[in-house]
Amino acid sequence: MKNVEGIIDATAIAYYLSYKCLIDKHIEVCDFTSEYFSAYFVPAITTAAFSCELALKNLCAVSNDKSVKSHDLNELLFMLDKSQKNEIVSRTINAYNKKSEILNVADYIDEKNFYELLIFHKNSFTIWRYFYEGNPSVDLDFIEAFMFCLNSVDDEYEEYIFNQLSKKIRNQSQ
Repeated sequence: MKNVEGIIDATAIAYYLSYKCLIDKHIEVCDFTSEYFSAYFVPAITTAAFSCELALKNLCAVSNDKSVKSHDLNELLFMLDKSQKNEIVSRTINAYNKKSEILNVADYIDEKNFYELLIFHKNSFTIWRYFYEGNPSVDLDFIEAFMFCLNSVDDEYEEYIFNQLSKKIRNQSQ
């Protein structure tokens, strides 16, 4: 296999950073009392999903020494060894539940919920690229927590959540 692991990882991180810029802009301009999202929302979702896909492909390339051609997040996760997969699942659950705790909502997940959400979001990149052909939905908290964990920046997630809340409050008070 061609030595591309570093490129895949760097690209996954670039899409993660792009997501952060797009979601910041979405929060800045979105009218949260409206049923409509800003023009930045769909690109944010597609970049988050693609970041997840690339991060998983990088992990597969590093651990299995082979390139994988799939957009299916569930399939990609199950290509990893059991301990690696379990660590990602655990860290994503912790990140998701940390956000629920901070927001003071009773929207906690366990391992069963994680896999249900993963199945629901397994083709998010493809579905959201063609959002205009259907009526897609997303649990943004899940795809975001998953993305942070896959890119190994989940230690920054709590601070990120507080920053997002602060931006949303500033936007609503203007």
